Amino acid sequence: MKLLNKAISVFMVAVMMFSLFTFNSSAASIKKIEIVTLPTKTTFYKGTDWDYGYWKFPEGDGLGEFTPREGLITFMHQGGYFHKYQDRGLLDMNGLVVKVTYSDGTTKNIAYKETKYSSGVVIPNLLSSPKGGEYKLGENTIEIYFESTPAVYTTYKINILESAPTAKGDVNSDGAINSSDALLVLQHAVQSITLTSQQVKLADMNSDGKINSHDALIILQKSIGIA
Repeated sequence: MKLLNKAISVFMVAVMMFSLFTFNSSAASIKKIEIVTLPTKTTFYKGTDWDYGYWKFPEGDGLGEFTPREGLITFMHQGGYFHKYQDRGLLDMNGLVVKVTYSDGTTKNIAYKETKYSSGVVIPNLLSSPKGGEYKLGENTIEIYFESTPAVYTTYKINILESAPTAKGDVNSDGAINSSDALLVLQHAVQSITLTSQQVKLADMNSDGKINSHDALIILQKSIGIA
């Protein structure tokens, strides 16, 4: 009887181990990723969010060293470990929420987050890469995925700009529209100065292809809120 009980016990343990193995080996995998909420930041400006260059990554953990290099866009949202990959700095995706669909049919909303360790290394729960492998000025398509399943991803758009766009009428690009801008327009109209091509675009308030006193008047009106 004791031998039978022992055999039953061994059998039950074997069944439990088999069930546990089967459960673990059949864990649901990620089949689809969809964006629920876009990141708070989708436009990035040079000097504030990124610069030209790359991160020289040292052996072992560490933040690395930034090395300027024309044409190679590197984000200044510092990470650490991921500097050695093509992202060259973590893309700021705070605010991003994705809906993940698993192979068993279940779904889960997951918000982007970063975990910073005492060494300074920052590890995000969602990874990003620019489509094509390189960030470029203008519009970029960003692929979002999990480290475990890089072949399953979703995308969204960001804009990478050298400087913040200047409002029409702000001819001197000082962030304000006032009489100084109107004066530049008048000076250009009488040929005492020559505006740059970009300034001409900002000065042509009525879009008639001419820079004259009418544009200066509209700028003055706009400066006091009546245009």
